[in-house]
Amino acid sequence: MIHGRQAERAALTGLLQDAREGRARALVLRGEAGIGKSTLLRDTGSAAADFTVLRCAGVETEVRQPFSGLHQLLHPVSLPLSALSPAAATAVRHALSQEDGPPGSELLVCTAVLDLLGALAAARPLLVLVDDLHWLDRSSATALVFAARRLSTENLALLLAVRSPDESTVDIADLAELPLSGLSAGAAAELLAELDWPAPEPVRAAVLGHTGGNPLALVELAALGSPGEVAGELALHGTVPVGARIRAAFQRRLHALPEPSRSALLLAAAEDSGHTAVVLGALPRLGLPADALDAACAAGLVDLTGPELRFRHPLVRSVAYAQATFPARAAAHRALAEQAAARGDRQRAVWHRAVAATEPDEELAGELERIAESVRGRGGEAAVTAVLRHAARLSSTAEGRRDRLLAAAFVALDSGQPELARELTAEIMAEPAPVAVLARLTATVEAYSGDPDLAWRQLQRCADLLKDPLEAAWTLVLAANCAYHADDVFAAHDAAARIAGLDVPPAVRRAGEALAQAPHAECDLWGLLAELAPAQPAVGGRAWMWVLAIGWLGPDPRQALAVAEAARTQLRAVGSAASLVELLFWQADLAYRAGDWDAGVAAAEEGLRLTHETGQRGQQANLHALLARYAAARGEAAACREHAERALALAVPMRQRAAAAVATHALALLALAEGDPATALDRLIEVVAPDGPRAHRLIALHALPDLAEAANRLDRAELLNGLVGNRESAGVGAELRHVPWVRATVQRVRALATGEVADHELALTLAESADRPFELARAALQLGARLRRDGQPVRARQPLSTAVDAFTRLGARPWAEAAAAELRAAGAGSPARGAAGEVLSPQELAVARLAARGLSNREIGDRLFLSPRTVGSHLYRLFPKLGIISRAQLRDLPL
Repeated sequence: MIHGRQAERAALTGLLQDAREGRARALVLRGEAGIGKSTLLRDTGSAAADFTVLRCAGVETEVRQPFSGLHQLLHPVSLPLSALSPAAATAVRHALSQEDGPPGSELLVCTAVLDLLGALAAARPLLVLVDDLHWLDRSSATALVFAARRLSTENLALLLAVRSPDESTVDIADLAELPLSGLSAGAAAELLAELDWPAPEPVRAAVLGHTGGNPLALVELAALGSPGEVAGELALHGTVPVGARIRAAFQRRLHALPEPSRSALLLAAAEDSGHTAVVLGALPRLGLPADALDAACAAGLVDLTGPELRFRHPLVRSVAYAQATFPARAAAHRALAEQAAARGDRQRAVWHRAVAATEPDEELAGELERIAESVRGRGGEAAVTAVLRHAARLSSTAEGRRDRLLAAAFVALDSGQPELARELTAEIMAEPAPVAVLARLTATVEAYSGDPDLAWRQLQRCADLLKDPLEAAWTLVLAANCAYHADDVFAAHDAAARIAGLDVPPAVRRAGEALAQAPHAECDLWGLLAELAPAQPAVGGRAWMWVLAIGWLGPDPRQALAVAEAARTQLRAVGSAASLVELLFWQADLAYRAGDWDAGVAAAEEGLRLTHETGQRGQQANLHALLARYAAARGEAAACREHAERALALAVPMRQRAAAAVATHALALLALAEGDPATALDRLIEVVAPDGPRAHRLIALHALPDLAEAANRLDRAELLNGLVGNRESAGVGAELRHVPWVRATVQRVRALATGEVADHELALTLAESADRPFELARAALQLGARLRRDGQPVRARQPLSTAVDAFTRLGARPWAEAAAAELRAAGAGSPARGAAGEVLSPQELAVARLAARGLSNREIGDRLFLSPRTVGSHLYRLFPKLGIISRAQLRDLPL
């Protein structure tokens, strides 16, 4: 399968169409080894079902055999030699060894081949595919290029592939070319995902840079090592593993160099900073002359024209390094270490000494550990993990080895490598280690990818064992988070409250108090973040986690969203994939409440993609559940059920109660939108019933108005009255009763139970103060419906118009339609449609403009960095906003 390559595929499709219409053309595909030339040739042949397809490929061992290429090309077909002159027919027979004798003049053979191709194309459109033209014998290449220059009105297409920078055996400079470059980041990510190589984004980005996006290099690399192993190679050597085919393609040019130049090239490959002066200064330390790199420059392998030494292709660096023996590499690194030390660059000297080391060295291990952070740019935290692990290998003491492995394991978790973290944990446990150290590590691994109920209990015990109160505080934060997901909100509160009793800095104590009071207390999140940052420990501490946990539980989702966006940028930059997933979950949930649904869906989809790389099955369930809720609110029934089923399949066995409750609530919300209150009621009872596998106290509180609405539609007065009369059993404790969104929630339940207009009006007022647009629109719809049924249609119109506008902005289609129906029943027409820019969000407008130009969903997604499914959702929502029913109508609108 070709990944990306839309422009190239379009050009080749055009080549075939021209041939069908009698506009014969020749085209040269030019690109490096492994770039995808053969794949494009093969796929073009597959697309030409109505053509006669002739193929040949140059073979290096046959390059000196005249007409071997033409023989390969023409022998499968019956040649229409009767269309040629007798002399030309004889020349062809001789050239193809069908008769003994000389082939005749070169011009005669070339003319005969042109006429033969024309005769074949007259019977049926003809496609000629020539691979590896640079290895085709000169006689065959001359004849085919002769024909390529003289195509006119035949039903014929000629496609020639040649390797760059290798030259063809004949001059093709005047032929039209289609140059091939490396895959884009998106196409490379698709290819690696297809190969089941789930690398964190920083590792993928580093691999893309070191392979130039070469597809064959990526395929071979995925077979040569795991993402963690490749990150280690990148971190330690600045190169990537190369397979046999890529190595063979580049090695031929390296072997043509004299020995001193190959040694100098290895030196340049080992110094990944690219500083020309460092490489040139290290040459005499290996006994190499000052001009040792001249031959490599002349061969076009490196460029020495400035202060930065550049390899003409990044794979040349990797191949030059990979083909060398370890002793040769170690000698190069030692020479570079000496040169770096002489220049006063102690960090680079340590680096090269560590790579060249062959025996334990505690001092060197400590120095390497201290500079581990410097490798983030080569692969994010996955690279830091590799360096810490290498430092552990260099350790000469058990304690040093254990501490470095422990640090590597925690960084592995943050970088989305839970299996590597488990592997490192096994290494640590193989030797004597303090109980607290092992407890903390195993509990953290469980928190990232296991049972949250088991994790919070382990983390609580770990906090008791830890001697460092600051480390105990951060451990309790993680315990509180896990307890929430396990539906033990009291344990979550207790874990947060314990922090205030520890001997920790004032900022940490205030953060603990804020976390314990989060649902019912305002907090300056930015100020708290600034205070916490200096108190963050080197391993495991994440100030943003506290701040966002407080904001997520607290009454100000918009402030929390702003903090989340800043943290998202930071975490993406450093490659903290697992932490980024957690943040994206919070961001998606906050965006739902704040009414920024497009951004929320995008965050949830990004987080879900990352979970397949990080192995965080619990967060996978959480994100499926959030996407189910978004889909339910927007009336996307199939997507809602699919995401909910996946969430429940993951969440219930792992006791991820929060995810199970959100997914079940989403199914109930969908049932309400579809007019099925009985199913909605059954689902909601599962959420609010204590201790059930899909129950969760805090999520049950969010679901109370939906439970009340379902009961109201079913005339279940006793259930409604019970909800109003027993707020404690419904999850509304005394400490929450004054929180704005909780007051709004309780009042909506009361209004549905009493049916009084005054109660509905108060519910709407409280919903406005809670700043939750979807709940506000629901309250407005219920008030308008109540007023209309009470014979007050004029008064009903204002809240109903508010509801229609809010639901439309959110893209909550079934609810917008219900509100619009109520509004029409109240005697008002549908709201007037404004200009596209007034009724569409910026992203919807961008999608509409591209769709109006005829782009497919996938093409729009590539332009806007969205999935095709998200593009389809945008189109589904914007059609009713614009008063249209088809994609074609977009072309007639002033967008």
